[in-house]
Amino acid sequence: MAGVVHAGEWVASQRLVASPVARPLIEALDYAQRTNTIGSLKGADVSRSITAPMALAQSQPQVIVQESKDLRETIARLNERLDEPFVTVNTVTGDKGIKQAQDEYQRLMNNKSPKSKRK
Repeated sequence: MAGVVHAGEWVASQRLVASPVARPLIEALDYAQRTNTIGSLKGADVSRSITAPMALAQSQPQVIVQESKDLRETIARLNERLDEPFVTVNTVTGDKGIKQAQDEYQRLMNNKSPKSKRK
């Protein structure tokens, strides 16, 4: 036995959960139950959860292939860019200077305990 089902509850089979048609519906019902909006679900909500994934599944395979190719190319360009060195400019004074960063850090450290406990 994997669990207990109480009155008014039901269990979805693994086959139903694995179904690409039923899965969006189950996820929509689960979301509505978790967000306490199950009582406000309408037929259109249920239809939308089924028809949107089906429409995507019936779209042209070449579109998916092209998007996949574009995604691979983008990732390749990002990886190349991440392998390139980058230059930083560090200043001692000014708004972005090390001195200001150290002063700000010291202020934060001084504020982490109540003034009554500071020496």
